Amino acid sequence: MKRKELYIVPVPKATDSYAPVSHRDIVESVYEQLDKHNLKVANEYYKGGREGNQVIGYMDIKRDDNNIGMRLAFRNSYDKSMSVAFVAGSMVWICGNGMISGEMQFLRKHTGEVVKELNTKIVNTINQLDDHFNKMVEHSQRMKEIYVDTKASAELAGRLFIEKQILNTTQLNTLRKEILEPSFDEFKNEDLWSFYNNTTYALKNSHPTNYIDNHIKLHEFVEIEYGL
Repeated sequence: MKRKELYIVPVPKATDSYAPVSHRDIVESVYEQLDKHNLKVANEYYKGGREGNQVIGYMDIKRDDNNIGMRLAFRNSYDKSMSVAFVAGSMVWICGNGMISGEMQFLRKHTGEVVKELNTKIVNTINQLDDHFNKMVEHSQRMKEIYVDTKASAELAGRLFIEKQILNTTQLNTLRKEILEPSFDEFKNEDLWSFYNNTTYALKNSHPTNYIDNHIKLHEFVEIEYGL
């Protein structure tokens, strides 16, 4: 979905119990703050549902020569089907996979002063982006040091599907393929980093309503299991 397509979706009228947040306002607020910090977006992506009344989007920011960049992601709806959310994370340039923790997130129903609160969160998040990015890079380095063979990967995949219900059947099949025949040479190693990226690759086709939630749940699962 192109940004201009995002902008032309009609914004519903406010009511006593509903305060809409326009897709345009979210995107432009993020870009405004990034400009203040001299941060340039290298890649942006928007995926719509229900004729644009549901949307997920992210902006990726290149960080020197590091193979990991910064990612700002959001979701929004005009039909009250999901709350507005905004999160900070990181991404791997080689595959475009996202790594999102729940540490820097905003989740809010479309009521009251949601627009003002969201704008404040965007400002604060981008102000703290460097510290959060460094923490995510540290997590990636620690994952590379944790041995995870095919048997352990199968057990983790099963738990993500059955116990945590993060993966659906299609995503589970995608993860199985990635574990046995990775699409990227960088993720052929028997370590947690490879498993993590194979899983986030499988999560790419998540529906807008659970895209952010699934990534956060995955990261929290890995953090708890391996003490990151």
